[in-house]
Amino acid sequence: MSALVGTTDIDRVREATDLVALIAEHIPLRPKGREHVGLCPFHDDHTPSLAVVTHKGNAFYKCHACGVAGDVFNFVIEYHKMTFPEALKYLADRAGITLSRRTDTGRRDEGDDGETLRRANAVAAAFYRQMLTRDRRGASARAHVEKRHIRPDTAEQFMIGAAPDEWEGLAAHAADQGLSTRSLAAAGLIKPRSSSSGYYDTFRNRLIFPICDELGRPIAFGGRRIDPGDEPKYLNSPESALFHKSKTLYGLHLAKRAVIDASQVIVTEGYTDVVACHQAGLHNVVATLGTALTRDHVRMLKRLCQEVVLVFDGDEAGRRAADRAVELFFAESLDVRICILPEGDDPADLLGRPQGLERLREALDEAHHALDFKVGRFRRDIAGIESLGARHRVLERLMDDLAALGFSNLPGVRKAPVLDKIGEVLRIPTAEIEQAIPRRRGRPAAAAGLAAGDPSLGDAAPAADLWQETADVAPARRRAERELLAALIHQPSLRHQPITIDKGSTASVTGVLQPEQFADPASRRLAEIIWPRLERDESFTVQQLMGELDHPSLRELAGELYLDAEKGLAHGDLSPVEHLRERCAALLRILSREVYQRDLEAYRRTAPDAPNVPDADQALLKVLEQRRKQGYIPEALPTRVRT
Repeated sequence: MSALVGTTDIDRVREATDLVALIAEHIPLRPKGREHVGLCPFHDDHTPSLAVVTHKGNAFYKCHACGVAGDVFNFVIEYHKMTFPEALKYLADRAGITLSRRTDTGRRDEGDDGETLRRANAVAAAFYRQMLTRDRRGASARAHVEKRHIRPDTAEQFMIGAAPDEWEGLAAHAADQGLSTRSLAAAGLIKPRSSSSGYYDTFRNRLIFPICDELGRPIAFGGRRIDPGDEPKYLNSPESALFHKSKTLYGLHLAKRAVIDASQVIVTEGYTDVVACHQAGLHNVVATLGTALTRDHVRMLKRLCQEVVLVFDGDEAGRRAADRAVELFFAESLDVRICILPEGDDPADLLGRPQGLERLREALDEAHHALDFKVGRFRRDIAGIESLGARHRVLERLMDDLAALGFSNLPGVRKAPVLDKIGEVLRIPTAEIEQAIPRRRGRPAAAAGLAAGDPSLGDAAPAADLWQETADVAPARRRAERELLAALIHQPSLRHQPITIDKGSTASVTGVLQPEQFADPASRRLAEIIWPRLERDESFTVQQLMGELDHPSLRELAGELYLDAEKGLAHGDLSPVEHLRERCAALLRILSREVYQRDLEAYRRTAPDAPNVPDADQALLKVLEQRRKQGYIPEALPTRVRT
């Protein structure tokens, strides 16, 4: 029987993982004081809101906008949509750590569609790869690869394979591997026959391009025809629980590091364009998957780089696609340039000719900025038009476009060059042009940026309170509880510090207070995690604490409290010890006042009817005096002393 993965495995992986390096593999980070900051990948972030804290032995991330927070495991789980065992294995492999053996924890089951689909895709990718490299049935595909001048090492890098010209080639192989037809069908690898029972392969006699997630795991496939008579020319897997065309870019797993380093991405329109560019040494290149660019693509790219170069064919369809892309990127804080290749060319074609790389680089260097491209189209449209009415209509159309794209909201440094160029064309003062734009109602903006409330963007709202009942806790009580927790989370070593109770007697924090005395549910849950460690005389880091917290709101709160304590100590006059004692005393005062108030209200309800109470005022004074003498004795705080 295998042993369960122990806490030592989790701690070893956590300690071996540099959180800054891990996150920097996914989004650009820059140092800011003792932290690193970057655009949060978990909501539509326009200014760097994600802080990565790594000082004093702590390592955690926290977004000041959407509230998301966590440690290395939380980041991988949320970013890559993994289960905890998957995240643990991924980070262990990344750090070169061998995990202890474990039994099945019960977290993987037949309903885990992601895991089932991943295995089906992995088996299919290996099958297609074998067909291309070693099987006689891949001969025509190998000839096609050679014709496209794709080197063996490049084909290996992109895991290019071949689907045999058979109806059940993959289906039969997958059955031998123990895969069910259900999993293959869910992955879009086989389809049910319409005229009889059974299934047939989706991809037949095609060159296969695996489509991978950002970790390089196949999530879908693209198939290019080998026989010119087959239709369509390109065939993609259907969408699944793992694969969404609008959120996936081909080659991103291979291009990401180069994109981040160059702060630039080149976006093409086809698989072979990406393969040819990488083979030629241009590694910051990705492609869309037979679809136009989407807002999800924009969000993805904006977090990785500052400049996007969109490459389009020189035909009219390419120009229309460029116009649509300009609308998507217009209101974003990205520098977007449009590269229109000579008509009939694509990057793969260009790179297949003599001096192709130099010619492609020249075309990329000459790419027009998005606004310049828009104005250039206007210049061409109006050229040769003599009629004042016709010229006015062209100008009116441009004004509507600019208004709909949010031109008036752009910074002055971005607007001025466009206005100047329009003014040059029309010989109209730029002030008059700018005044005309806001008066145009325009159409609803196709790229009103990534507006809040867009359902396609997911939930970017700050996390709500952990429980609704938090609204019933007095603000002063909640604040006092959280300030005390903040001091302990920031410096758990203060757990030994004596807290004065009454008349000089002292006790530790855990001797003075217990988790059940915290009224705010979120604070109480944090205390329930922290107190056992304090009582066992164990220190802890924020990332260890976050590893035990099972709710995103709690992780958010823990990170927020740590940062609040850090800020309070930096700008205050108290030492950490004095700060803790003051926070503890403040909470005890509130608890004591609340007990007094409860007893006073109880007395007022019962005193008028109580027998043998000759003087109500005198009885009340006795109650209050008794409470004063008890002071901060912890066992007295939650109980009511009868008069």
